[in-house]
Amino acid sequence: MDRRRRIVRPLVLIIVMTTATPAFSATPLDDAVRLQREGRNREAQRALRALLPELRVSTDRAALARALTAVTDASIALGDYESAIQEAQEAFDIHQRLGQRAEAAWDLNAVGLANLYLGRYDSALASYQRALALDRAGGDGDGEVTRLNNIGNVQYMRGRYSDALRLYQDAMAEVDTRTSERSRARLRKMTISNLAALYQRLGADERALDLYARLRTGETMQPSEEAQLLINQGALLRRLGDPIKAMETYRQAQALFARGQHRDGEIGAWRNIGIAYALDLNDNQRALDAFSAALKLAQESSNQRGEVQALLYRGETLRRIGRLAEAARELHAALSGATRVGLVEEQWKALYGVGRVVEAEGRGDDARRSYEQAIAAIESVRADLQTVSLRSEFLADKRDVYDALIALRLSEPPTSAAEVFELIEQSRARTWQDRLQPGAQRLSLGDVQPKIAPDTLLLEYWSGAAASALLWVSSSASGIVKQAASPDDIKTIQRLTDTVSRAGDDWRTASTAAGRILLSGLPDLKGVTRLLVVPDGPLHFVPFEVLTVPSAHDLLVERFEISYLPSAALLVRRNTQPNRPWKWPWQRELVAFGDPPSIPAAPSDAGAALPRLSYADEEIRGIAESLPGRAEVHVGAGAQKRFLHQDLRSVPLLHFSTHAIADTRDPDRSRILLAPAVPGGPADYLFLREIYDLDLTGVQLATLSACETERGKVIRGEGVEGFSRALLAAGAASAVTTMWDVVDRASAELMKQFYFALAQGQSEASALRRAKLAVLHSQLAWSHPRYWAGYVLNGDGRERLPRVVPWGVVVGALLFCALAIATGAYRFVTRRLKSEV
Repeated sequence: MDRRRRIVRPLVLIIVMTTATPAFSATPLDDAVRLQREGRNREAQRALRALLPELRVSTDRAALARALTAVTDASIALGDYESAIQEAQEAFDIHQRLGQRAEAAWDLNAVGLANLYLGRYDSALASYQRALALDRAGGDGDGEVTRLNNIGNVQYMRGRYSDALRLYQDAMAEVDTRTSERSRARLRKMTISNLAALYQRLGADERALDLYARLRTGETMQPSEEAQLLINQGALLRRLGDPIKAMETYRQAQALFARGQHRDGEIGAWRNIGIAYALDLNDNQRALDAFSAALKLAQESSNQRGEVQALLYRGETLRRIGRLAEAARELHAALSGATRVGLVEEQWKALYGVGRVVEAEGRGDDARRSYEQAIAAIESVRADLQTVSLRSEFLADKRDVYDALIALRLSEPPTSAAEVFELIEQSRARTWQDRLQPGAQRLSLGDVQPKIAPDTLLLEYWSGAAASALLWVSSSASGIVKQAASPDDIKTIQRLTDTVSRAGDDWRTASTAAGRILLSGLPDLKGVTRLLVVPDGPLHFVPFEVLTVPSAHDLLVERFEISYLPSAALLVRRNTQPNRPWKWPWQRELVAFGDPPSIPAAPSDAGAALPRLSYADEEIRGIAESLPGRAEVHVGAGAQKRFLHQDLRSVPLLHFSTHAIADTRDPDRSRILLAPAVPGGPADYLFLREIYDLDLTGVQLATLSACETERGKVIRGEGVEGFSRALLAAGAASAVTTMWDVVDRASAELMKQFYFALAQGQSEASALRRAKLAVLHSQLAWSHPRYWAGYVLNGDGRERLPRVVPWGVVVGALLFCALAIATGAYRFVTRRLKSEV
């Protein structure tokens, strides 16, 4: 029997059902089935149900099964899910008796789909799994791929994203090997779309866009399927800043769904239209109208998820226009429905909305409880994400919830520094913290303070939408400085970075203004010699060394050693191993890579070659000469990646003087240029993801003396996906990277000064400060901070290089031992001779 698949969509996923369409001569049943195929579902449902009594008493079981399959599809499209379940179950029983295993599997698929729309996830999962067992028993690859996708969709709906990813990937792996030729293109498109929807939900918009780019409209998908793709792509267009184009795609999708009488697709289209009106076009009345249309359709079709979401967005819109009592009713109804059905995503959103309403009403305690419950729901979903790739951008669109609770706690006297610290650390760099120590408990102020030296002050910044704060922590005290975070302040801070990186003449003025914003309110700094800075939001690319200390004319670098941390967790959770205070002269003290051949700037760009780094070789050799220990130097054609795969553990210094490319769109494509693996071969790169896999345990300092190595994709709630974080997560104690393009000659001079100070026994933070001050106070052309402030130290920065035992001492010790042995032998022989005489 020829099978035709039709796709019905609940939210952002493509879910497959089926209708049977064999070729028969024209009969009333044929006419009714044709109506259903043409999307005239209401007429088809009436016609098919009128035929069922006669077919049930006839002996033509195949015709009855065909009618039941078609009326099931019509009922699902119309949102009549209870009837669809009964009709599909009856069709299943007939197909089972007829021995038609494949058709029976599709009947179970329909039962699962109807239960999914009703929010009965356990029942849906059971039906899909029974269908999958039939597919596998009958060797039906098309059915198996479909069922894997639909089971993945159930897990998606339940917030079990790791399970959903695994199922979609399993389906993708089978598309090209297990499916029929006529279905392969459509099933591949369906699976890619579901993967894209999953990444979209997790905030990985760029990855989702890459997947959508692999999809092309055409005959392989039905109109409802194309409409679903329009919905998904519209959501991405909104998030990427094009709401007008997004609205056009939503309208096209809504028209397609309405024409085909697909209730669930139409609900999703209206919901997305309302979101665009409310959040992007500021037309709250039209937004309410769209959400009301979605709510009406959802209630008519008993679509519990659609009803919950419509209530949720109506409540949020009412809150935005100040109708708080109505908003509270809608949001509480949404929360009740989400809890009943088990919709975790909608639960935290409803709790967050309720918190904002009651906070606006002045009920701070109730708001705090709602925010805490929302965060608990978010954390429960995040805990289920088993892979780093899923967790990396998960908190990006949920940071607002943490910020709301932090802002509330800051506004309520007395403010607890310990509580605010825990919340701030819970809202930042979580994926990086997981890499550092998987499964670690929440970080507390009591965990961190014992790790702070008496001469050190930790500055932890928090940037919210309407407020910001600075939390300072010493070994024995802590405090909070509340800041306004006005748009003008943000512009002032940004002006400093722009002025310094462009070598502007008025950088001192910008430094004073930014210092007044970021450093005011600190405690007495007497006795403090070192600052640990944890930036947030727009502060990630601020060179704090250039800030002017308020009430003084000194730059921060002139008074303090400065290093940066992605999170205070580094002080507690870094995998440290005690290094010996000394090394033998034959042991490696430095492994360095630099000056690879000039080759294309990107793997796909064969025409453009990067310029030669004229001073890279000089920089590396100068560094090697300043160090007393053994240096392993790989320059020119010898700067190959294979040397990074040797044992680098406990090598104190790892240095790169080469080009680097920081990809602000896809962190996985950020890379460091190295020499070709074979002479004349293609370019070779050390990619950011590969750095995470290196074992740098015991490496005290990794330096990337290249352009923009501190840059990368900025993920809200996570920070900058740059090289320094990868190096620290791989085990390096500290890393030196750059915030902007560096000048080859100036870089070489700064690095030689830096390593000379390290060789003299200074710590990393002290040595970098000394090198910067030497350049700043020189009469050289590059005394401007453009040439030195871009170099930043990430990590604790307190370690000193182990002393290298000089060869002279080793030789002297060997000579002494030889002399002692010879003397002892002489005395022994002498005594022996005397005794014999």
